[in-house]
Amino acid sequence: MKAMVGVNVAAAVLCGAVMYAGTQHWQEQPEAQASEVKTAVVHKEKQFSDVSAYTKNLPDFITKQIVSSIANKKPLTLVLATSAKETGWPQQLKKELEDTYGSDVFTVKTLSYGSQTTGELLSSHIADQINQLQPNIILFEAPLKNDYQKLTLDDTLKNTVELIHQLKDLKKTLMLQPSQPYISQTESYEEGVEAIRGVAEENWVHYLNHSLIWPFYLGEYINKNDGRLTKKGGEVWGAYLVNWFTDKEKIY
Repeated sequence: MKAMVGVNVAAAVLCGAVMYAGTQHWQEQPEAQASEVKTAVVHKEKQFSDVSAYTKNLPDFITKQIVSSIANKKPLTLVLATSAKETGWPQQLKKELEDTYGSDVFTVKTLSYGSQTTGELLSSHIADQINQLQPNIILFEAPLKNDYQKLTLDDTLKNTVELIHQLKDLKKTLMLQPSQPYISQTESYEEGVEAIRGVAEENWVHYLNHSLIWPFYLGEYINKNDGRLTKKGGEVWGAYLVNWFTDKEKIY
């Protein structure tokens, strides 16, 4: 009889131990999951805090795309459509974006159209060329410098409006910037810049106006022979865009 009581007591103790261990396991599971979620939230907040330090100059629609890119681990393809060579300010901007945001946030692609005018860009279907690069964001340079000796400003504006419409049809984020400075006998660079600003605003396109960074005397920034930017001129243009995208002041 005493033996039977001993067995029953031992069984009860064992059963209680099993129940306690099971209860502890199920209590610890939610706590562990909660800890993981808390860690993820803290990491996300830290990540956003880090990004927000670089996006102070950016409009909300660009900042949201950057945050989404990081959260979803899907790089943004930024297409630079410009008269400049890829080895100029586009390469400078690409490097600084990688240094700032890492190599997995922006994929930078350059479509250099050289000396083509707005009319020639329309004829060459540049919007289709840009679309083939699968952009998320397009930064398009209005080729004022290429146009001013061949077209009237009215023609440039008319063609630019058509280019904007074609690019907006791609349903991607579109931004516009003027060309490099030039010296014209018929109209001032500033006049062209302001005219393009008007076109951008009328069509609800964000305008990056780098014209204010250029000094009155352009001797060391523009090549006397062909009117194109010198290396230093390209670096100054690049520095403006670097500061806009990253809030980092770059002096050249």
